[in-house]
Amino acid sequence: MTSFSILLRALLITVTWLTCFSVALTVDDQLQELRENYLEFKEATETKVNQLEATVTQLKDQLQKQESLLISVSQRERPATSCKCLTDVTAASGSSIDGIGRPSVALSGIPSSCEDLALIGHTLSGLYSVMGTEQVETVYCDFSKLPNEPSFQTRIGYSDLKSVPTFFYVQKNFGFNTSDTPIPFEVERLNIGGAMNLTSGIFTAPRTGVYFFSLSGFATIPPSSTRLFFGVALYLNGKSIGIAWADEITPGDQDETYSLQSTLNLLAGDEVWLEIRFLSPGVYLNDRPGHFTHFTGWLLYENISQSLTGMNH
Repeated sequence: MTSFSILLRALLITVTWLTCFSVALTVDDQLQELRENYLEFKEATETKVNQLEATVTQLKDQLQKQESLLISVSQRERPATSCKCLTDVTAASGSSIDGIGRPSVALSGIPSSCEDLALIGHTLSGLYSVMGTEQVETVYCDFSKLPNEPSFQTRIGYSDLKSVPTFFYVQKNFGFNTSDTPIPFEVERLNIGGAMNLTSGIFTAPRTGVYFFSLSGFATIPPSSTRLFFGVALYLNGKSIGIAWADEITPGDQDETYSLQSTLNLLAGDEVWLEIRFLSPGVYLNDRPGHFTHFTGWLLYENISQSLTGMNH
C-alpha cells in the first residue's frame, strides 16, 4: 500500500469520526433544549393552577357570604325593644336572589341598621341614614363583610331631622300684675309651627323631643322700707319648673331685671307657660311698646321615632 493510500484512508476515518461526534453533539443539544422547554412549561402550568385555585377560593368565600346572608334573612331573630324594621318577609321561606346575585326581600318599616340595608339590596359600602332608638343616625356600612364581622357597621352620629320645625319669640306691650294665671303676650316676632298661643300664653309641644326656653324682663318695685319681691315661674303641665326672681329695698321706684333658662324633655301635647307666682303689693311686670319682656323657645331635637311610629308597624 502506497503512502498516498494510507493517508487517504486515515483522512476518511477522521472525517467519519468527526461526523459521528457532530451528530452526537446535536442530539445532546436537542435533549437539553427539550428539558429546558419542559421546565418552563411546567413552571407556567403550576402558576396558572395556583391562580385558578386562588380564584376558586375567592368565589367559594363570596358564595359562603351570600349563603350566610340568606340564612340570616330566614333565621334571624331580633329583640322586640330594638327592632325598628325588617320583620316582614314576603316569601314563606324567607328570601330570593335578584338578577345580580343579591338577596332580595320585601320588608316593612324603616331600615335601622346596615344589615337591614343589605337585606333590601344595598351592596356599595358608604355612609347611610338609618332609624336609631330615637333619632335618625348616620352609619358607615362595609358591605364587603358579613353582619357578624367587626366593623360591618360603624356609627358616625345623629342626623338633625325635625318633622315639624318649632321656634317662637314673643313679647309684651303692656305691664302685667295678675298672679296665678298664664301670662299672655301681645307681640309675635316668630312662631314657626304655630305652637305658641299668644292669647292664652301657652306653648303646646307638637312633637316629643327636647326643647329650650328662655325668659327675660324687668319688674318695677315701688318705694319700701321692707323687701319687696317678684317671681315668675315656668310651668310644665301645671307644675312649676323654675322661678325667675327679683327683689329690692328701695327709697324710690326701682327696676329689677330677671331671667330664666330651661331645657325640657317634652312629650307631644305637653304644655308650657309662665305665671307670676310671687308678687308683693305695688310690684308689677313692667313693659311698654319698647318691649322689655322676651319669651322664646325652640325644639332642639325631636324624638323622630315617636313621630314615625306608624311607619314602623
